[in-house]
Amino acid sequence: MEMFEGSKDSVDRLMAATASAFDDLYSANLLDSADEVIYFKDLESRFVRVSEGCARLHRLTPDQMVGLTDFDLFDISHARAAFEDEQRIIRTGDAVVNKEERERWNGRPDTWVASSKFPFRDHDGMITGTFGISRDVTRRVLAEQESARMALATQATNRRLTEVEGQLRSVLDGATDTIARYDLALRYRYINPAGERLRGLRLDELRRRTDREIGMQEHALALWEPALRRVIATGRPEQVEFWLTGEGDEGQRWHHTTLAADRAPGGAVVGVLASTRDITDLKLAERALAHQATHDHLTGLANRHLLMAKIEQAIDRLNNAPRQHVLFFVDVDNFKAINDTYGHERGDKVLIQVAERLTSLARRGDTVARLGGDEFVVLCEGVSSQAHIRDIGDRFVAALAEPYREGATMIELSASVGAAATDDPLSSPSDLLRHADAAMYLAKTNGRNQFHLRDD
Repeated sequence: MEMFEGSKDSVDRLMAATASAFDDLYSANLLDSADEVIYFKDLESRFVRVSEGCARLHRLTPDQMVGLTDFDLFDISHARAAFEDEQRIIRTGDAVVNKEERERWNGRPDTWVASSKFPFRDHDGMITGTFGISRDVTRRVLAEQESARMALATQATNRRLTEVEGQLRSVLDGATDTIARYDLALRYRYINPAGERLRGLRLDELRRRTDREIGMQEHALALWEPALRRVIATGRPEQVEFWLTGEGDEGQRWHHTTLAADRAPGGAVVGVLASTRDITDLKLAERALAHQATHDHLTGLANRHLLMAKIEQAIDRLNNAPRQHVLFFVDVDNFKAINDTYGHERGDKVLIQVAERLTSLARRGDTVARLGGDEFVVLCEGVSSQAHIRDIGDRFVAALAEPYREGATMIELSASVGAAATDDPLSSPSDLLRHADAAMYLAKTNGRNQFHLRDD
């Protein structure tokens, strides 16, 4: 069925306004103020949008980067590897997460980055390109190389060891990352000033104590202690990510640690060296990108791609827990007239309130989604009877029949609601959605502002 009643021109105007709102969201929240390297590419791996940080890295403006590819910016070997990764993501839909790679430049020193790349999908779930975020880890890589060189130097002579330790102390004291040294029993032997601030204790208070003894949170210890022991046992480096709950309003803080064996001059492992960086801002940026890939930009509800995944998971659960799932398809009546009379901005506000009303009626565990335009879907699992289904559908109709009010403006609202149910673990998510859509169409055909259950 058509998404709106009326002419195709009106539909195009609404979709253009929606796309414009999405562009505004890019600019305000991700790209224009981002220091991170964030970029969006089309199916040919051409840049279509980039963050200010990405453009600065390439010594260009965001507009100058549009239409370019990695072949215009990097050494051909690196550009070819990046292109192959992105084309594989487009073919398979599988993301590449936190891949460390060496960026080779033409006329510039090489750099190291950790990159995450994802498929970019439209409202119908079709892959239309890729998007990614990279963080420069050159300093950490160079620091690891420098640490290795210093470790070799300590094996040469005690005099050189003293000199290097003096130089290293100056670096460590000024570092913003936490640098710590542990013995074989996981007790602190050293921590730099940044680490003292993170732990909230001085070195003399930490020395000869373990992280467990100073009260590190249990969920972090479950990752931290085994990683330290593996480095001691194998001598091989490890990387670990963990989060800690901050004090007051700080919330969760994410940390990335590189662990390396601390060796005596003869090569025996005598402890562990740990370099820890706060990566909370990167985690928040990654979550924002992941959320945009699965949620509607206007209402914050699940989009079609996430909805279909939720339906598939719910149907799969019927194999182990026989019960009945119901899909409600909600279409706002005469929404074109609202847009034509009050404008698209007011129309968007109406859609946001429709989303809020549906969400307030949904149970915990239900999925509320927006397919696009004025079409919404609610997935309810474990509905006991047809009477219960009708009760839920009638409540949706009643809630959406309340007028929209903003100041002196009052807009009459109503919605047509259809539903389809299944208890068959072999049923198809797309068929269930199609049946609910057909039931909604019957409700609209029979006069609107009502509920219709398929086959009742």
